[in-house]
Amino acid sequence: MTLILAGLLAGLLLGFMDVTIVSTAGPTIISELGGLSLYAWVFSAFLIVQTVTIPIFGKLSDLYGRKRLFLLGVVVFMAGSVLSGASQSIVELILFRAVQGLGFGAFVPTTIAIAGDMFPPERRGRVQGLLFSVNGIAFAIAPAVGSFLTETISWRWIFYINLPVGVVSLVLILSTLKESRAENASAFSDWLGTSTLVGFLGLLMLGLFLGGSTFAWSSWAEVSLFAGSALLLLGFVVAEKRAHEPVLPPRLFRIRNVSAGTAVNLLRAVVFFAIIAYIPLFAAAVLGGSVRDVRNVVYGFTLPLTAGILVSGAAISKVGFRKLAFLGAAIVLVGLLVLTSVRPSPSLLALIVIGIPLGFGNGMMIPATIVAFQNSVEKGEIGIASGLATFTLNLGGAIGVSILGSIQASIFASTQASLLTITPTDGPAIVREAFSQSILVLFWVILGVSVVTLASTLLMKQIRTDAKPVRTA
Repeated sequence: MTLILAGLLAGLLLGFMDVTIVSTAGPTIISELGGLSLYAWVFSAFLIVQTVTIPIFGKLSDLYGRKRLFLLGVVVFMAGSVLSGASQSIVELILFRAVQGLGFGAFVPTTIAIAGDMFPPERRGRVQGLLFSVNGIAFAIAPAVGSFLTETISWRWIFYINLPVGVVSLVLILSTLKESRAENASAFSDWLGTSTLVGFLGLLMLGLFLGGSTFAWSSWAEVSLFAGSALLLLGFVVAEKRAHEPVLPPRLFRIRNVSAGTAVNLLRAVVFFAIIAYIPLFAAAVLGGSVRDVRNVVYGFTLPLTAGILVSGAAISKVGFRKLAFLGAAIVLVGLLVLTSVRPSPSLLALIVIGIPLGFGNGMMIPATIVAFQNSVEKGEIGIASGLATFTLNLGGAIGVSILGSIQASIFASTQASLLTITPTDGPAIVREAFSQSILVLFWVILGVSVVTLASTLLMKQIRTDAKPVRTA
């Protein structure tokens, strides 16, 4: 069992490292491959594909077994890594990052499901905490590893470094995990539901990533993308109600912990990704922090995040996931209250200190929400539940960052225009002040989302860890 966990941890390290390591090599990649206007798609392609495929692979793992889906996902991810490292143009890199996203979408939710299968409900929190502590570790070491490889060897090695880690994960899982397909499992048949789900998520994610940059939010292109997404969502709901083995059964959302956990995950992702995106940006653009200062601000969030994950995982069997989710959300809320009340603008040291409750509280919520999903469904649906837990985080992050980015840009433009009427010199001071005010308003918006997140945790229903799943609407 220890070797299986080691294999799962290596797989998660493989995926989570890749989320952040690429950003460190960005300028070098652009200088060699060109295509600055397409650079954002190096990240977007990876995120869009994994978000679209996560719920599908979660269902497939319930039908055909976790092991084979995990192995397939790691192999595809490694293939995408090799191809990404060998890319000769920015378009090739974008395509191969999409391949990596496909692999990520297969093995990450499957990893969570394997852990859910291996351990009884009362031990799942501790194991999920251990697994997701890798996320914090990856946040901590990925920038340093990425910059070292880029400066000393080549940016291509930020992808090639995945290979030895992937091989270790493959060997351990292949040799130690014994699993066979469930005897009562039927063949996958929900092709209509899968197609409409892929179409809905694909158009939605494209609309979110293109809006405000490639197309104006009010343009016909954006309206068409969101309208098409809404129609496909309606088609997906109809298809799932009629499907014999739906890829995402609507009845799951009649389970109180699944519906409440979905709301908590979506909202928490908005807060989490907003903190990761805008606090370091505030440190650099407003407070004038250096690269090292910004790194320290990030560490002020990610190191407590890891601690919160481990503490929550260890305490779930005694305290319960509902109380820990509430406590984590409350700690985040306190951190945001401090952030929004600091006047004048906080110092770099203050940002690092404020990052402690923000990171720790977010970390506490991760194992709690995953266990809430897994302990509220039958064992044969743990794959779907695990995929849904991961999928809602990705979706919430994509929606939240896009909407918050649009709000920030709008406030920045109006604030800058107001300041220019007073001081008609568009200098750096005006830009910095407008940016500062827009980010501070954004922090208040994030605070509001955090309040709703806290309220949503109260909708969760605590169940005994040794009890059978309780299905309450």
